[in-house]
Amino acid sequence: MPALTQLLRRAVVCLMLTAAVLNPAIAGAQDIRVWVYHNFPPFIVDEDQRTGLSYDLAALLTERSDGRYRFIVSVLPRQRLNLKIADDVPGIVLWANPAWFGDAEQTRFGWTAPVLNDRNDVISAAQVQLEYDGPQSLAGQTLVGVEGHRYPGVDALVDDGVVTRVDVTSEEAVLHFIASARGDVAIIASSAARYYVRAMALDGAVHFSEPVHSQYQRSILVQPQLEPVRDYIDQALAQIRLTEQWRGIADAYGLPPEQLP
Repeated sequence: MPALTQLLRRAVVCLMLTAAVLNPAIAGAQDIRVWVYHNFPPFIVDEDQRTGLSYDLAALLTERSDGRYRFIVSVLPRQRLNLKIADDVPGIVLWANPAWFGDAEQTRFGWTAPVLNDRNDVISAAQVQLEYDGPQSLAGQTLVGVEGHRYPGVDALVDDGVVTRVDVTSEEAVLHFIASARGDVAIIASSAARYYVRAMALDGAVHFSEPVHSQYQRSILVQPQLEPVRDYIDQALAQIRLTEQWRGIADAYGLPPEQLP
């Protein structure tokens, strides 16, 4: 994993240097706060080293703005993010979904086109190889969950004692537990699961169910006062998603082509 982290760090640095060389006016650019509350790979790999898909995307958006904007990533817990949104602090939220912010009709905030197709995979130890067929198919299993996370349809079974739940502190720990058969099954974002399987060399140790728990798309939430920024992001994303550079970045994090809209 250290080698991968170093490679990703170099990629981000190259993107930032390229932006500075091609856009001398970047020093006078408008700073745009970029908030990320998904503090795990591939979105955030190393906060101190500023590596991860969030930093890469921010660098690309900065580079393509011709000196108008500088996108600056900050990682913060969801509760602090909620306060900033409630206080109308200008900023954008990466990897969000309208349903998660009480804006299914997309009337409270600005929303970009989807940036990433994602889903919640059901994974199990290789010895178990569970195929998911609704929450009841987990009856009698030990679910490894991330502390504080909710799992729709499964939480009620945990409350009733039908499913046993063991909590860990991170998505990485979930993969450790499943791969070492210390738990039977887990529900985890595919984007994170695929990253860790590659980074931790867990091919063959973890089984992915063909039916998944749920599917969704990740977009960018934009505070209403930044509507011109939202328009720019949509235009830039339409170009970025067609480039080999973007596909190469996604592949470096283990994201398959079907996860790129």
